[in-house]
Amino acid sequence: MKILVLLNFAAALQGIFLTYLIAHNKPKDTKPIVLGLLTLVLSISLLGGIYGMTGYYKTFPHLINVMDPLFLLYGPLLYVYIFVLTKNKLPRFYLFHAIPFFIYIISFIPLYVKSGEEKIQFAEYIFLNNEVPLEALIMQLGRVFYITIYVVISLVLVKDHQKKIKNNFSDIEKISLSQAKKILYFFLFVLLVALISFMLGYKFSYSFSVSNNIIGFFVGIIIYALAYSTWRTKNIQLLDTMDSKGYPDDNTSVSKGKGRSVFILNDDQIKKYSKLLTTVIEKDKAYIENDISLAELSSKINIQPYQLSELISRVYGESFFDFINRHRIEEIKSRLDDPKSDSYSLLGIAMDCGFNSKSSFNTAFKKFTGLTPSEYRKQKMVSPTI
Repeated sequence: MKILVLLNFAAALQGIFLTYLIAHNKPKDTKPIVLGLLTLVLSISLLGGIYGMTGYYKTFPHLINVMDPLFLLYGPLLYVYIFVLTKNKLPRFYLFHAIPFFIYIISFIPLYVKSGEEKIQFAEYIFLNNEVPLEALIMQLGRVFYITIYVVISLVLVKDHQKKIKNNFSDIEKISLSQAKKILYFFLFVLLVALISFMLGYKFSYSFSVSNNIIGFFVGIIIYALAYSTWRTKNIQLLDTMDSKGYPDDNTSVSKGKGRSVFILNDDQIKKYSKLLTTVIEKDKAYIENDISLAELSSKINIQPYQLSELISRVYGESFFDFINRHRIEEIKSRLDDPKSDSYSLLGIAMDCGFNSKSSFNTAFKKFTGLTPSEYRKQKMVSPTI
């Protein structure tokens, strides 16, 4: 019990220190401001759990349930943070997500005006009672489901972001939120554990206080891991591109269809643009440019980015990211066929063909050849006809 209190206290202090660092830097960007609010809310709520476990609620009874409503800000702040990361702006009507938080506070005003003794009785009945009342179970399950909804929505935003950056950029390592996605999946796992824990606590009659603090500690780790994984993520502006069905995204200014924007290249345009694209790719080798984007490539053939995106999708059946990296891998394979390449490192060849890092090169090479770069080179050395 003491170890858990110390761990939560350390996590709370770390969160408060992180919030201080963010505030001290006087951020002008929305992302660190939202992150600071998220870590501050988390840290204060962790202190609330410590307050209950250590028995200080008896010494300072008027703080009972004061920090408890902060749980209802976990989900909204997490969602807003992910939204800012993926969209570079705040969601519309973002303040409306705080309505349940204020409703919760208003509903507990009768408790807040009670005497200290009455507040202690309430805390011991709801959170510290081994004979867990049904209303306590409903309260805890409600929180779990409420946060889960926001985590799922945040995951959808991250997955959508991953698809869009692949349609806009050839190098996504510094703008990918793959680590954030893994952390959000772990968040769902923790919420599932919380759900099971609360149901078992009701059935077998043990206090929710310990469960709350254990779950709070893991949630703290998740938030700090999320902050660490996304702190240096670049802010990017995604261009309007075609979706998987051949339509532009919602903000593209083209002819209107039934309730949405519509643009479909005709056969003549496909043939014309395909020739231009082939020239830029095969003759000019535009893919060798390390950070080439959809916008830059489209300007080389004098068409709109969403037209190029549709062209690549319909003709090649792949994203811009895969289209560029596939050509880079083919170029690397071609160079490896030349015996003169034996004196060059694989990474050196990869960098010369457009890749920016060893990890992105290895991942792409494995995807398009089924082999690691070193395995492929060894096969070429053993059997040059391969």
